[in-house]
Amino acid sequence: MRKIIKPFRYILSKLKILIVNAITKVRQNIRIQLLTTFILCAFLGLLLARATVPFLGNINTTPTIDYSAGMEQINFQAQRSADLAVSENSIDALQQMIEAENVKMEMKQSALKVLVTDERGKILYKTKQAEEEQIDLHNKIRHVMDFAINNRIYNYDIPQVEDSRQEFIAFYPLTIEDKDLYLFVSGIPKGVVITKTAEGPIPALIGIAFFTFSFFYITKRKMKQIEALAKGVKEIAKGDLSYRIEKKGIDEIALLTENVNHMAEAIMTNIEMERRIEKQKNELITNVSHDLRTPLTSIMGYLRLLRDERYDTKEQYDEYLKIAFSKSEQLKNLIDDLFEYTKLTNESIILGQQEVCINELLDQLIEELIPQAEENHRTFNKNFSEERIFATVDSEKIVRVFDNLLMNAIKYSTGDGEIFVSLEKKEGNVQICVANESNEFTSEELMSLFDRFYKKDQSRTSVAEGSGLGLAIAKSIVELHGGKIDAKYTEGMLQFNIELPVTA
Repeated sequence: MRKIIKPFRYILSKLKILIVNAITKVRQNIRIQLLTTFILCAFLGLLLARATVPFLGNINTTPTIDYSAGMEQINFQAQRSADLAVSENSIDALQQMIEAENVKMEMKQSALKVLVTDERGKILYKTKQAEEEQIDLHNKIRHVMDFAINNRIYNYDIPQVEDSRQEFIAFYPLTIEDKDLYLFVSGIPKGVVITKTAEGPIPALIGIAFFTFSFFYITKRKMKQIEALAKGVKEIAKGDLSYRIEKKGIDEIALLTENVNHMAEAIMTNIEMERRIEKQKNELITNVSHDLRTPLTSIMGYLRLLRDERYDTKEQYDEYLKIAFSKSEQLKNLIDDLFEYTKLTNESIILGQQEVCINELLDQLIEELIPQAEENHRTFNKNFSEERIFATVDSEKIVRVFDNLLMNAIKYSTGDGEIFVSLEKKEGNVQICVANESNEFTSEELMSLFDRFYKKDQSRTSVAEGSGLGLAIAKSIVELHGGKIDAKYTEGMLQFNIELPVTA
């Protein structure tokens, strides 16, 4: 029993999969849906039209009498008589058979009239129903043949009589005892009343009306989707890029709806990006103008004091000159940062890459910055992997990244001033972390750290705090190397994480 059930279940499962796939394909293709709907509605309309015929068909009925069966019977009896006479080669046998057949026919009240003539039309034998003694053989035969040709059926003749029941004549030539004879069998065939029904236009109109209504009703949902799509496109075209069209189904209309929504989303994103870029451009001009004007104003002020000899001692003169030179250096550094950032954001920049040991590079840089760290009462706490980690980088630019992060830690650390630097190899990447105690950063401030000219303290009265481009430059350099950089603030610690791909 299990051997029978197992294949049966397998067949059912395959059939179920085929049905599900077919339904899914229909749902995904609007053409198949419309074709299926059309065929279904047409089939139902045809069924309804046929179902109404018995109720509405009697309106156009035409009764007719069909004599074909009776004519067939007369012709068959004539043929039997002729075949018997020829086979017996005796007119007596023909007479006996005709009389026997007429006895049967009389019992049915439909006896046949039989004539047997020679070549001149002289009647040699006739039944009692016949009254003729002589007939015009040629006219008789021609009349029978004309009727046969016109009706393309047996040799018969239907004379025009006033009675609606017409006489049918079957004609057969015979050769008996070397004589050419002619057999004419005639009678009034029995008719069968047949009622012909003409359906008329009403069932067809009902079927067409049902097809139209059902097709319209079934496709109404799709039309609403198309109308909603058209309305949505119109709203988006008016400028309402936040408008979204409701997606229904999985066919081409749904796909088009999804694409229109994606298009509106992309356009809105591009517009917002353009607005942000325009805003950043304006901010860039404002910030650059401010940061250039501040040191330049100081330089001009101190140089004016020196020019007008508005100083009392040689020491005051040297102090003014020193301040003017310091502001000039700050101005130069700002211009250099602007130039470096512009160059890094150019997609055509080419890196001078070489294989470098990151451990040694970072360790050397920390050693160089120890005097500055001690001057600001800062100390470095290193946690490096003992394994030498190599990466293919532009060493000059990577040093710029590490230098920016370490100098920021030296300048802005709080608490005991300890700066934590770690380096390790993890999942095919080298990970560098620079962390220090810091004032609290919100999530929005962390996201803005790598923006151009961003400063946590928005007052820009002193350029000595930096240009605000250091972290933006660092981010650009790391991304050019195929790496990532981010910032986190946890438990009072500001942490910068760099991830670079190592040399295979």
